Amino acid sequence: MPEDKPGGNDPGARLEEAIQGHLQPMRPDLVIRRSRSALEFEQYAHLRVFPEFKEGHINAGTTIEQLRKIAEKLPPSAPTTRLLTSLDSAATKFAEQDRISERLKLYMPEESLLKLDLTCASEEEGKESVLRLGLSSKWTLRTDRAQDCVSQGSKLASQRRGPMPHYAVITMEPRPAMLKILADGSGSVDFVYHLDLPALVRAMEKVRSTKRGNKWSPGITFERLLNQGRIRDYDDLVGAVRSLPLAVSPAVPQGAIAAAEEEAGRSGEVLDDGDPQLF
Repeated sequence: MPEDKPGGNDPGARLEEAIQGHLQPMRPDLVIRRSRSALEFEQYAHLRVFPEFKEGHINAGTTIEQLRKIAEKLPPSAPTTRLLTSLDSAATKFAEQDRISERLKLYMPEESLLKLDLTCASEEEGKESVLRLGLSSKWTLRTDRAQDCVSQGSKLASQRRGPMPHYAVITMEPRPAMLKILADGSGSVDFVYHLDLPALVRAMEKVRSTKRGNKWSPGITFERLLNQGRIRDYDDLVGAVRSLPLAVSPAVPQGAIAAAEEEAGRSGEVLDDGDPQLF
């Protein structure tokens, strides 16, 4: 940030908006959005089943009791008596299920996942969205913020059902000690993308030149993270987005299957069940 210009009130939000605005035109076939829950995507849809059940569940006994109060207002008759008897029987049968449901709601663990700051997903009508890439965006880092990113990546890996999305952190953090928390020895985060890695490299080299000897700890840490490929430039993130698979498979040209059958000499063959043979 130039010295003669004031900083923004919320640089983190502006950073997310800028990244979204830059990446989306490159991949119009994908949906790039801010602040989405992992539970919105196919790989993690199973995690929202129990919360939805818990929120919408109503004990059968409550409903049966309401129906019984209505039935009691009916004129006395044999059908009314049979109805009341049936409701009482149903209340008894469903009482155990209600007790099981209440115990389930009380003791069933629920896994919390922080929202992903930026997501890149493939969406197809009538199907769950598939998360291809998730980003945690941090203008700078604190220890707790860095640990949140590591925890989030670990949960995304362990709780998925389906392909693991590419998960990374995008940041402007310059301190090697903070970057080390994310990038050194943790498989929970694929990479740390830096908004201007070349500028950070130059800054580190400038500071290193003022130190005596080659044992400046921050410089050693930073060099190791670079050599291991754990810290990458924003341009590498752009390349990762460009290389994501197409959201929609190319459509088969009209008549292509028939032409292939004719070329193979099988267009007139018929299977025993009456269906035309394709191969």
